[in-house]
Amino acid sequence: MIAVLVCFPAMAIHGQQKQVAGPVAGYVFDGAALRPIAGVPGGATLGEALDVGLAASGAVVSPHLDSAVVTASDGALHLFRLSGQRATEVSWNGEPHGPAQVVYSPSGMAAAIYASGRVQVFSGLPNAPVLVFTSEFGPQAPERGRQPTSAAPQAMAVSDDGAWLLAVSEGRVRLLGSSGSSRVLLEGARGIGVAFAPGNHAAAILSAGQWLEILSDVSTGASQVTAATDLAETVGLAFSADGKLVLAASRNSRSATIFDLAGHRTDTLDCACAPTGVARMGNLVRLTDAGSGPVWLVDMSATLARLVFVPARENP
Repeated sequence: MIAVLVCFPAMAIHGQQKQVAGPVAGYVFDGAALRPIAGVPGGATLGEALDVGLAASGAVVSPHLDSAVVTASDGALHLFRLSGQRATEVSWNGEPHGPAQVVYSPSGMAAAIYASGRVQVFSGLPNAPVLVFTSEFGPQAPERGRQPTSAAPQAMAVSDDGAWLLAVSEGRVRLLGSSGSSRVLLEGARGIGVAFAPGNHAAAILSAGQWLEILSDVSTGASQVTAATDLAETVGLAFSADGKLVLAASRNSRSATIFDLAGHRTDTLDCACAPTGVARMGNLVRLTDAGSGPVWLVDMSATLARLVFVPARENP
């Protein structure tokens, strides 16, 4: 059984202070600023905005919570090293401008960035980012009587060493390697989600309403384990920090489903929310963004996974 916990705001100490002291459970972008989730699951609040010295239009945070890629209002990308409630900019070379997508590897050591028809993969994050490889994404050849379609990936996943990239485009899953290799792993599926496991080349591919497939090593095409699923309108997929669980979120069913790979068990958490994505933050997985309502999280650190929420700020 999965426990569901409703979180009430933690009592503020010295309510007039600008910064919230104590542990930081994660970060969330509220549409204008990156804010820490201050406290522990079950008693966390949204803290004051981090000072990044620029007007931000978006931000993606490493699952390890030690860095963030921030998009400035002019489309420029900035990399910041995070430590609690401090953000320090890190210089890097070769970053694209105005990315459509930014995806971190499961441990935050690599990132894939799509912009202007190509994907760039960086490793060495957060302290010494290095461009590992680049792959072009041109338009798909049109069928007779139809207009060309964009090859922009609907989903991406990158391995921790930056050696492999999974990209989903037009119902096709492609595996791209740093050596220049490229092959199609799957065609004709719908609602596909992809994820790499931490620290290795194991990966998960989810086809909405059909199955979850686990590849033990994408580089060798090693043995596969599959599980049936009836999930629809999935918005994200991620491994747990220890690689033993896979979590998928569904907007349509307003739920998060956890697949126990070792125990061959599936559990579902019903959420009073419509998940917008899956963003792992250590042992937490964020399902919604900051807005007018609370931020919903799945706490996977306990024996029984549980749903918690961080209340919306009263004075954004």
